[in-house]
Amino acid sequence: MFMSMSTLPPLNLTVGIDSIFTEMPFEQRLEHVADQGFTAFEFGKRDGKDMNITLALKTALRLEVSAFLGSTSSLVDAMQHAQFENEIMRSASLAVDLSCSHLIVYSGTTLSNVPRIEQHNNIVAGLRTVVPIAQDAGVTLLLEPLNPIDHPGNYLISSKEGLQIIREVNSPHVRLLFNIYHQQISEGNLSARLINNLDMVGYIHVADVPGKHEPGTGEINYRYLFRLLREQKFQGFVGLDYIPLGNPVIGLKAVRAMSQ
Repeated sequence: MFMSMSTLPPLNLTVGIDSIFTEMPFEQRLEHVADQGFTAFEFGKRDGKDMNITLALKTALRLEVSAFLGSTSSLVDAMQHAQFENEIMRSASLAVDLSCSHLIVYSGTTLSNVPRIEQHNNIVAGLRTVVPIAQDAGVTLLLEPLNPIDHPGNYLISSKEGLQIIREVNSPHVRLLFNIYHQQISEGNLSARLINNLDMVGYIHVADVPGKHEPGTGEINYRYLFRLLREQKFQGFVGLDYIPLGNPVIGLKAVRAMSQ
C-alpha cells in the first residue's frame, strides 16, 4: 500500500544544463536553474566551458555541481586505460575544486575482435585502477549503460551487466548511473531493476520514451517510479537529463510537481 506522498522524503533533483536552457550561454544557465528553485546542476564535457566562472557562479548562487563527465576514454580497450586514468585524475582535481561528488564514465564502443568476457574484465580492471583516485578526491564514479538504438555499438547496454561490473569492482566509490530512458529502451522492467538494486545505484537519470523529452510526455509511468523511489528513501541525485519539448521553465515545473 502506497504511503502518502506528502509524508515521504523529497527526491534530490538536479538539472542537466547540457540539454536544458541550451538557448543561452552555459554560464547563464546556472542563473536559470537557481531562479526555478533548484539547488543542483550537472553537465557533460568540460571542454569549451570556463570552469573558473562556473565555480564563481555556482558559489554565488549557492548551487551544487552534482556530476560531470569524468572521461571519454574507452574502458573496454585496455590500451586506453592509461589515458582513462589520466583523465580521471584531472577530472577528480576539478571535482574537488567544484565540490562535485560524482564523475560519469562510459564503457566505450564494442571491440569486434575481442571476446566479450575480456571486454567486461577490462572495464572492471580499468575502474579498479582509478578507485584510489576517486577515494582520495571523495568522489564516486558512475558507470552509465546506454541504449543500442541511440548509441549503436556501445558495449554496455544492460543495467544487469553494469551492476555485475559494479559488484566485481567492489568499491563504494564506483556505482551505477541508472538512466531510466536508456534502460526502458534496452531492457524494460524498470521498477524491479531499480528497487532490487538501489544499493548499487548511485545516481539516476530521467527522460521519457520516445524522444528523450520531459517525464510525463511518453510511455514511462514516472509518477509511479518517483513514488517508488521516495518510498525507498533514495537519497542519490535524480538528474533531469532530457530535451525539452516546449518551454523549459514550464517543463521543469511540471516534472517537479510530478515528483512531489
